[in-house]
Amino acid sequence: MKPSLRSGDEYSSALLDLFACLAGFGVATWATGVWLGQRAFAEPWALQWAFSAAIAWLAIVFPEGWSREGLPRWVDGFFSAVGANLLVQYGLTYLFGVPASHWFLIVMGSALSLAAAALLRKAVPTAPAGGRDGILLVGFDSSTPPLAAALQESTVGVLDDGPEAAFGELPCLGAPDRLDEVCEAKRPRSVVMSGKPAGISLAHLLQLHYAGIEVEGAPFLCEGVLQRVAWQHLSPSDLLFSVTPITSRAMLALQAVYKTLMGLGLVVLSAPVLILASLLIVVTTGGPAMEHIECPGLERIPFLMFRFRTVRPDGRPSWIGSLIARLRLTCLPQLINVFRGEMTLFGPRPVRSVFAERLHRLIPAYVHRFTVKPGIFGWAQAHFAETGGVPEEALSLEYDFYYIRQESPSLDLDILLRSVFRRRKAAPTGVAIPDTARDS
Repeated sequence: MKPSLRSGDEYSSALLDLFACLAGFGVATWATGVWLGQRAFAEPWALQWAFSAAIAWLAIVFPEGWSREGLPRWVDGFFSAVGANLLVQYGLTYLFGVPASHWFLIVMGSALSLAAAALLRKAVPTAPAGGRDGILLVGFDSSTPPLAAALQESTVGVLDDGPEAAFGELPCLGAPDRLDEVCEAKRPRSVVMSGKPAGISLAHLLQLHYAGIEVEGAPFLCEGVLQRVAWQHLSPSDLLFSVTPITSRAMLALQAVYKTLMGLGLVVLSAPVLILASLLIVVTTGGPAMEHIECPGLERIPFLMFRFRTVRPDGRPSWIGSLIARLRLTCLPQLINVFRGEMTLFGPRPVRSVFAERLHRLIPAYVHRFTVKPGIFGWAQAHFAETGGVPEEALSLEYDFYYIRQESPSLDLDILLRSVFRRRKAAPTGVAIPDTARDS
């Protein structure tokens, strides 16, 4: 976890990003000129260099909604810089005949700009405010231990009225009413609130904020640190705004385009396998090749999800069905649902309608899951891959909500890599739903 930038640091970072974009596109302009056998920085190369760098800089600086840090942030920045340049420049070419930069210059310049910006920010770190360092946890609930374990910054301790044995290895510093005393002695950079500890008012927290101490809620910090939305610890009003996408509309539009193109490409590539497997199932079992499962889709509109039938009409397993399951091709027909626009490649996995209705009655927040299309690859399943058990539905919902809020190319790439290169993990414990509730 990194300290947030102050206004002066924000201006410094913006200037560093501008310098990185000018340098990155300058090198790309020279390389493109050499590749095409033209003189770099001559008309109209000079204008294209400056214009492309400016667009990339705006695409990097202005999306303040990005909360993913590290490499994912720069991957998203690369897609934003390339997408913005292509959209603006080719749009101007179509409307007014303004010559656009070469596609090689745009792609290479964006990559070099983002790499230079990342290196410059790493070389010029932001110092902690006022010599403060560490995090003070105020209050204790089920979200506190995993949050404290995942924080990359030292934890000063916990203020809570509960028994010390419940805090594990976290040092107990007393009751919440000692907040001022502990902040004076330990000088934490941030105070993280779990729940609503007695004796601490909003005016009190506002005073800490003005004194230079960041005040954050544990559920909101969980999103950035644990990469899931702790919806159980949010109030109804907080939940309403915490499960809404923070990704820019331009990025969502870009995702819709490449997801559709990838889906169409996969349908074409997998067509021979779909046809061959369907024929083998029909010939060897004497029944239909696919199952049709009713699932709620976007805005809870029902659709029929396709999957290969792996058993005979009498319920006994078939050899071709066992082979298909062993090769992990059972869900391959879902590409047909992607082609029809009912599903997408990345998103919360589809759930049978009967289980979705039951879960909605048990978990009112479950309805937020249907604000996006269901996907073949899900963020929750990427975490629970190869566990050998059934994940807790409440925990899966936290990961689904995180994806809804943080949709981005880097997150889609992360899901794909986790799904392809699966590693065995310990199965999470808790109340689970039957395997038949999901398509897996």
